[in-house]
Amino acid sequence: MDTLTLLIVLMAVVTLLWIVASYAEIQKLKITVYGDGNKNDVLRTEAEAPTIFSGLGEAFINISHAIEVTFAGRIPKLEEDKIYYLCHPCTTGGKSVQENKAREEFLYQRIIDQNPGIRIIRPLQIIPEGMPHEEAMRRCFNMLDAAHAIILPMGWNRSNGCTQEHNRAEEKDIEKVYLKTN
Repeated sequence: MDTLTLLIVLMAVVTLLWIVASYAEIQKLKITVYGDGNKNDVLRTEAEAPTIFSGLGEAFINISHAIEVTFAGRIPKLEEDKIYYLCHPCTTGGKSVQENKAREEFLYQRIIDQNPGIRIIRPLQIIPEGMPHEEAMRRCFNMLDAAHAIILPMGWNRSNGCTQEHNRAEEKDIEKVYLKTN
């Protein structure tokens, strides 16, 4: 068996294991939410009823985040004496708010794993959902102005808010750290 075939088979096995592990985590979560009793006894609307497809959809989202974290490039070394502002799309950039928050959490974990002791401002975790865009950006600019540097993940330029934050960093001469991963 040549190297390419072996690599493809290995990737397929790893992907299958991720699917199984993600599905098992979803099942554990369902038991936590519904209890050990009969899940059909729990009152819920028809729209909330889980299907095999909704479970698989959640599993594939979890797998995509795991693949990004596993195969993404290395985070650069950051200075411990600086405060960093973690820029990340919220409502634009092609993902839902929940997907963007999950991606931002994975990115944050990667950054602190490779840079322990780093101080990071995370506006996506601070700004309340549903706040008008202008008010949210005003708060983001206040936090950005307090930082020494802004961390810009891959794809930041597809987000209206991230583009505004980048432009603000340019105006205020705030250091920019461009990541090759998200």
